Amino acid sequence: MYSGTLSTRSRALSLYRKLLRSAMKMPTPNRQNYVIRKTREEYRANKTIKDPEQIDFLIRLADTNLDTVLVQAEHLTKLFHDNSKNTDL
Repeated sequence: MYSGTLSTRSRALSLYRKLLRSAMKMPTPNRQNYVIRKTREEYRANKTIKDPEQIDFLIRLADTNLDTVLVQAEHLTKLFHDNSKNTDL
């Protein structure tokens, strides 16, 4: 059995929870639902992977996706906020 299983599992679950929480930072319900749905689909599709190298790759990918979601949430929130100011003119 893969020696890093417990820490790898812990890291994967931590990233899963962080991705789901980060979805709530998206500015619209559609975007929130998309991130939640995509996260759940990807984790379900890859839950039976046993190859340590592939698992490490998927964890790095999830980490990158988390960063992407957080950056997009910040950017889109600012964009939506700026646009709402412009419509008040």
